[in-house]
Amino acid sequence: MPKPDGRQRPIAIAALEDKIVQRATATVLNQIYEEDFLGFSYGFRPERGQHDALDALFVGIETRKLSYILDADVAGFFDGVSQDWLVRFVEHRVGDRRIIHLIRKWLRAGVLENRYCK
Repeated sequence: MPKPDGRQRPIAIAALEDKIVQRATATVLNQIYEEDFLGFSYGFRPERGQHDALDALFVGIETRKLSYILDADVAGFFDGVSQDWLVRFVEHRVGDRRIIHLIRKWLRAGVLENRYCK
């Protein structure tokens, strides 16, 4: 799949069983980390989307005196983040070794292209 900068993003098509386990894991991780987010955080959170963020921004602009508005996006973050560091970060909150093992496997999974795994 093409990226805006012209590079290609590989796409993986997971088996149904993988999708079920991944969804269950995401649900558990969402519940663990949800308490850490502030009320005005909208990115990749359940029951919150970009329209909710825009509504909150509109209310903030209309009801408060603002000096500036900051819009930030960490482009390519997951292209360069250390997977070992990421797993260690998760290990601090998730005690189940089976979940950590699954996350490590998913991070190591290659992409099958023309019958060869990259």
